[in-house]
Formats: sequence, C-alpha cells, structure tokens
Amino acid sequence: MMTNPILETKYKTQKQLTEEAQYDIAKYVENSHSIVRAVEAQYGVTFNYGVREGGKVESLVAHHRASNKGLEPTP
Repeated sequence: MMTNPILETKYKTQKQLTEEAQYDIAKYVENSHSIVRAVEAQYGVTFNYGVREGGKVESLVAHHRASNKGLEPTP
C-alpha cells in the first residue's frame, strides 16, 4: 500500500477514534462531530453539511450481529 505522512496521520487518527468509540459507529460519529464543533468554536469557522436524500437510514447493526456472531472486533 502506498502511503505518505498525511495518510499515516489519517490512519492513526481513525484508529484512535475507533478505539475511543469502542468500535461503535454511532459513538464514532458522535465523537467526530464533537471534534468538528470544537474546531468551529476555536477557529471561528462554520462548516456546511449536505442534505442526504431518501429519508432515514435503517439500522443494520442488529441484523449484522445476528448473522455474524463472533466476528465483531473485541474492545
């Protein structure tokens, strides 16, 4: 895999966020959004978010866990 210092930092940060969220995607997103809000406050910027079309996304977590028992990462 090709890499460079920027990608290495990205991978390290993603791994840290994943571990802090204990492999829970909802917690990962919540933590990431909290960091974005802190950056907005610190630097006086506002990020704009796109609108996703198609309504609410159905959760696949229960289905995934039921069909793949034992394959979840261990915290």
